[in-house]
Amino acid sequence: MSSRMIALIAIVLASLLWSTAGLSKIIVRDFDPYTAAFVRFLIASIVILPLFLREKNIGKKMFIDLVPIACLLTANVAFYYLGLRTSTANAAAIIYTAVPLVVAILAPRLIKESVSPTKIAGLLIGLMGVLLIVLLPFIEQKQLISGEIRGNMFFFSAVFVWSFYTLGSRHMINKKQYSSLAMSAVSIFTTTIIFFPLSIINYQTRYVALLLNPHYLFLFFYLGTAVTVATFVLFQWAIKHSSATTASLNVYIQPFFAVIVNVLFLGEKLTLGFFIGGILVIFGVFLAASKGILQELRKVARV
Repeated sequence: MSSRMIALIAIVLASLLWSTAGLSKIIVRDFDPYTAAFVRFLIASIVILPLFLREKNIGKKMFIDLVPIACLLTANVAFYYLGLRTSTANAAAIIYTAVPLVVAILAPRLIKESVSPTKIAGLLIGLMGVLLIVLLPFIEQKQLISGEIRGNMFFFSAVFVWSFYTLGSRHMINKKQYSSLAMSAVSIFTTTIIFFPLSIINYQTRYVALLLNPHYLFLFFYLGTAVTVATFVLFQWAIKHSSATTASLNVYIQPFFAVIVNVLFLGEKLTLGFFIGGILVIFGVFLAASKGILQELRKVARV
């Protein structure tokens, strides 16, 4: 099996695991967002530390270069958890598919990448879908799947900071020659450190009993290992062994997995308006990247 095909499998696995990130909504029902994020990333830090210590050239310069980019991941996580407090995991899954749209808009200025007319059309269609989802709480009178406007705006903010994080990560890996593991590990460490004082400020005595509950212990361990460490390693590995275009296929796969998970485990329900918005987003993103996707699939078919 070729490395390109293995990379595609890695993308599918990463998308499947990322799609279960909505299970964090169970945690933020009883924990404040900062404590929930701190415990998750503390577990991830412990798991990834032995791998990071095998890296070469670990030093002050690495952290000076990577920490500013890593702070964008921290902001993304904060916005995501704050959004889960009032909105729904399904809304987050669909709104996050706007990331390629934002990246394509920023790429010409930041990495000098041209945008074709077809891509522009896809951006506009996808953006219409995202705006429809964000405004659905008003249109549908706050039905469950749409969440509240405040939560959806947090998700929208998360999309922007994640887009900058994606571009910054690519620059550090491609131009500065840092490994994908180093970028992932420093991002996880930085997020853990930043959320630590915030979790102390928001600490409640009942958290001790909750953390000793096997149900929450398992959920935190799963989020820290499978949804954080494993997804970062798989996704970054896929970028290294295929291309950014191939790796972006995860945005088409992830929402479908996420909707299934959120409906089955979180009791969320679909509405017609949400479905229409989701279709517009997915179609727009696919149209924006269709040329690159078809080229990659042809390469895979020839292997």
